[in-house]
Amino acid sequence: VILEKTIIKLGSLLALGFGEAGAQIIASNIDGSSYGVNVMVPGQRLDCVIGHARIENFSVATEVLQSRVMTFVNQVAEIVHGVVEEHHGAANKNNGDTFLIIWRVEDYDHKDLTRLSDMSILAFARMLGQVHMSPVLARYRTHPGLQQRLGSRCRVDLSFGLHRGWAIEGAVGSEFKIDASYLSPNVSIAESVERATQIYGVSILVAESVIAICSQAVSAKCRLIDRVKITGCVTPMELYVIDLDYMSLTVEPTPSMQINWTSRQRFRVRQFLEAEKAQKWSAEAHMVSLFNENPEIACMRFRYTLEFIHVFNMGYQNYSQGEWKVAQRLLSRTRTMLGVVDGPSLALLKYMQFGFEFNAPKDWQGIRELGQAQLQ
Repeated sequence: VILEKTIIKLGSLLALGFGEAGAQIIASNIDGSSYGVNVMVPGQRLDCVIGHARIENFSVATEVLQSRVMTFVNQVAEIVHGVVEEHHGAANKNNGDTFLIIWRVEDYDHKDLTRLSDMSILAFARMLGQVHMSPVLARYRTHPGLQQRLGSRCRVDLSFGLHRGWAIEGAVGSEFKIDASYLSPNVSIAESVERATQIYGVSILVAESVIAICSQAVSAKCRLIDRVKITGCVTPMELYVIDLDYMSLTVEPTPSMQINWTSRQRFRVRQFLEAEKAQKWSAEAHMVSLFNENPEIACMRFRYTLEFIHVFNMGYQNYSQGEWKVAQRLLSRTRTMLGVVDGPSLALLKYMQFGFEFNAPKDWQGIRELGQAQLQ
């Protein structure tokens, strides 16, 4: 019995340490005939949706919180990893302020491929809502040190980028230390897409590569805001935003009673979470319905009216076609139409104004270059 429990614990630790990317390393060593352990197995190329999430103002949090920053990161990671797991994704690397998240779409038919890409969008929207509604993370808004440094921006916030492409899954390192990870230019592109959220003043940006494999109903929830060239990407890509206003959310009440977790209670909760995860893969589950019926997503999207979307789309089409004077008039209207500043409208207006004075260049083809300097 003791040996059996030890093996189960070792297996659990391996699964936690290596994650989805390390499954091949573990499997190849278990199946091997030799007594030695060979961690340097060849990588495997696969097709995946790559997500990149970043904790905003992390350097400030590190300076202020000092040793407690580990607790802070783990509290954020609990939400990120929990939502990703529920939506059939796999959390990979965490470099302090960033999370690499993978949805493997290799060997799936068109229907399942669409379902997984829809799940990635739903997961990021839910993640944003849960971070801003968490009573645990809301306590940092009243932290004196953070308030002094960040002022009115003193809240835990995340930004997200989604891109689809190939990646090599495998072990990186040496015989002394390895990390199971994903290597590809597409991982860097996903990070660049996430970095672009700062330029456009939004929380979630989705690349054209993901929108192309989403269902029509879910892709309709995303707003086209620009067509750009990103370093590492051969062809220009369209960028889409999921319109979500997290400032409209209220913090959930703190649970009135503390639960003393027993092994039985943990097992029951795990069963419930597995059932929730399995339900999303059933034929009756439609991601667009889950998106529409989610209360925090509905609350965050309430501000964005059909009139606003129509006027912005007209402004963007004029911007894309080089009619920048008309685009200026329409986007100046959508910039303040919501009662708060619309980030994409402001970003396009700034781009057309500085250096161009709202006169499109003669060689303008509707494509903006986002260099590394702009994305830093």
